[in-house]
Amino acid sequence: MKSMKELPNNKRGKKRVLFDKPRSYIMGIPIIFWLLIIIITPVILMLIMSFRQKVGYDISNILTLSNYLEILKKPSYVKILLRSFRIALIASTLAIFASYPLAYYISRKIRKGRHLLFMLIIAPLWISYLVRIIAWRAILGNKGLINSTLMALGLIKEPLSFLLYNQFAVAITLTYISIPFVFIPLYTALEKIPVNLIDAARDLGANEFHTFINVILPLCIPGLLTGFMLAFIISLGDYIIPMQLGGTGGMMLGNIIWSQFGFAFNWPLGAALGFILFSIAAVILAITQKFGSREGMLYE
Repeated sequence: MKSMKELPNNKRGKKRVLFDKPRSYIMGIPIIFWLLIIIITPVILMLIMSFRQKVGYDISNILTLSNYLEILKKPSYVKILLRSFRIALIASTLAIFASYPLAYYISRKIRKGRHLLFMLIIAPLWISYLVRIIAWRAILGNKGLINSTLMALGLIKEPLSFLLYNQFAVAITLTYISIPFVFIPLYTALEKIPVNLIDAARDLGANEFHTFINVILPLCIPGLLTGFMLAFIISLGDYIIPMQLGGTGGMMLGNIIWSQFGFAFNWPLGAALGFILFSIAAVILAITQKFGSREGMLYE
């Protein structure tokens, strides 16, 4: 029988891989256990709660589909869900259009001061979430920065009322909140594009526009999809921004969920609405990951 020293390099490598697999599984047990506690268990508890029912001031242990049937029967819930989906789609799309030029310019055009600009763009993440929302309420308010500036210039005589307490204010603020989360994966994807591919495209006669369309844009699609996914999920589940800036016309599904767990004390219905929102986010995450990995394999 041959010893390990007499085996070829590839066979010795296979032996090592076989022996390393159990060790890898054992090292992954703490991570799996931690994910089970902080992610899977709360989702399971929420799912179980969604099948229970509120009876007076108590919550019955009898499992039922009444909460989901109530959501389907009331057009208001479906309307608010569609509104939340639309606002999240608008905000994530605007965040893509706002973040892509920044990520492209900083990653491809700037050499000195690149890291400083990167830190300035993600600097809002260091500031309190609520402080940023209140700042936007001050900007969009009747006596805010926009209305005060326009009135000082004589362009308007009265404050613009459509800037605050509507879907417009919610979408703009969600876009601002989402920009750092979109910028980071876009910047990473653009920075990893090999320079020799761009040089090869130019050597073959492609101008800046054709190089961007045929080389740069396809290679950064995984980062683009990741940024869109993050912005969409953040916007879809938010309830503080609609509460502070949306008014009655800008209410989203997160506000309904919050009210069911708070004022209404109807945890089963709130859990059902929350699980529907979680399911939508999980489907979007799965689709984005599938297309993102496929594009990454295609252009690798």
